Amino acid sequence: MSRYSLLTQYLLANPNAQFIKSFDELDEVVLGGLPASARQYPAWWTNNAASQPHAKYWLDAGLRATPNFKDEFVIFTNDAALEASELAAAVVEDSTPQDLTEYVESSLSLERDLEDQIVGHLDVLEPGLTLVSRQETSDVGRLDLLARDREGRTVIIELKAGEAKDSSIGQIARYMGWYAEKEGKPPRAMLVASGFPEPVRWAAKAIPGLKLVTYRVQFAFEEAMVLS
Repeated sequence: MSRYSLLTQYLLANPNAQFIKSFDELDEVVLGGLPASARQYPAWWTNNAASQPHAKYWLDAGLRATPNFKDEFVIFTNDAALEASELAAAVVEDSTPQDLTEYVESSLSLERDLEDQIVGHLDVLEPGLTLVSRQETSDVGRLDLLARDREGRTVIIELKAGEAKDSSIGQIARYMGWYAEKEGKPPRAMLVASGFPEPVRWAAKAIPGLKLVTYRVQFAFEEAMVLS
């Protein structure tokens, strides 16, 4: 058994798409603790199991790792929040843990709000949709929403706070492939984002059963009154 074998389930237990774990917390999960190189070298945290076999255990949880050696913690980011991860990586070395916690929370707030809105108005996406679960855990990552259509077919719904990227297509294809194997028939999927660049649209055409849905954010303003 690998010393990292408990890491995947430990990370999957966190429901957030992006979260922070200290090196000390990870020491408690990894048998014998993290090696000294994990606290010193960026290469140890490379998100590639071919070059760093231990990376498999966070990649299997659908996560990418970004270390901060100065403050001794790691940001784990679900593929669903990859855009936030890329921004976080640019500021991680100059930020305190409190700064990063506030950044993570604000970067994910729109996606959480979007999820709440969709759950309350599934018929807007498609008449007849019924919710099965939120933040559904699978062997290949955590899905935002799992639903069924009026014919009883599984529908995977993934949300992006912003424009979808190429990685979004790879992510949704992974989920669809896993559910097709699990249920014995291919599921449908919906990718919801604020926009879809042309390369993403072309990639989506290659995946039968995938529908792209664009959302629009509307603002309403009212005067704030001081209560006497």
